[in-house]
Amino acid sequence: MASEANSEQDGPPEVGGCTGCCLMCCFGCLTCCGCRVWLTRKIIFFPPQPPFYKLNEDDNLLRIPLELLPNSDTLTPDDVKLMGPVNIPKGFEMKMARIKTSRGSTIVACHVTHSRAKNTIIYSHGNATDVGMQSYGAESLVVACRVNVLFYDYTGYGFSSKLGKPSHNDIGADAEAAYQYLIKQGVLPENIILYGQSLGSVPSCILASKHKVKGLVIHSGIASAVRVIKPSIKASPWFDLFKNADMIKKARCPVFVMHGTKDEAVPMSNGKLLYNNAPMKIDPWWVTGATHNNIEADYAREYYLRLLNAIKKFEKLWKEKGQDDVKKNGVITAQPGSLNGGSPYAARATTSL
Repeated sequence: MASEANSEQDGPPEVGGCTGCCLMCCFGCLTCCGCRVWLTRKIIFFPPQPPFYKLNEDDNLLRIPLELLPNSDTLTPDDVKLMGPVNIPKGFEMKMARIKTSRGSTIVACHVTHSRAKNTIIYSHGNATDVGMQSYGAESLVVACRVNVLFYDYTGYGFSSKLGKPSHNDIGADAEAAYQYLIKQGVLPENIILYGQSLGSVPSCILASKHKVKGLVIHSGIASAVRVIKPSIKASPWFDLFKNADMIKKARCPVFVMHGTKDEAVPMSNGKLLYNNAPMKIDPWWVTGATHNNIEADYAREYYLRLLNAIKKFEKLWKEKGQDDVKKNGVITAQPGSLNGGSPYAARATTSL
């Protein structure tokens, strides 16, 4: 198993000196000029084009078989021709949905269920992936952790509204729409676990601040947009975006944070700040040697063990203490257990933030 990290010396160096200050000033000036949406679309959101999936006339998911999936973030016309129906294992069900948001968008979501699952994960993905890419990882979670998984594309991604035009203003409404979809399906809040990878930590933290759910998992999350390039700042400047470091203080559920010590995209100090600011938390997992995108693939066994134990701890808190008493427990230790065998699926989520 990977060992815990005792320092945060690894990872990318901070953009310091004049360069760091200039970047922050430029962002502030462009914000004043009304260019924030344009700027964030250019430097933060990277929806795959074409999408890594299609929907047929019955709104069923079509994707490239895992063994033929290219090692690239861009599909060629020949790659697109390889897309076909998903082979769902016995005991599983996959349902696509188009969900209306409060901002007028329609987002595409995929709900994978296990016949024996109790909990449902709302999975919010990173900035350079989509439902097609995430479908393999979602199946891995369903198999290894025996959970249901709802994952969705943000506005501007895949076959959601406004293809190629995502906005920081939409992602919170997109996540809320996904949450309300589950509630309307009869899923209880105490059986919902939020999971945010990288940029997906933003909508996940927003939901955790609004709803009493079972738990929140932050995977390579960002503390704020500015802290990705300038992690040493003490407080977010007024023009900062995605202020997770502040939002997570309002989380109404226990939080589990994992972050690679050699994360080349988001410094590990972002994960440590999120952990420190969470009012209710399970012991974190600082993954020695892991980068931004390889935890679930290169550290798969421990990854699933850690998730299973986090879910067990979330369950225990609901059964023994009740959600209103969780804050009294402080840091909650979750020790790795055992898991026989691995997932039959490989997690092929490729994100850069």
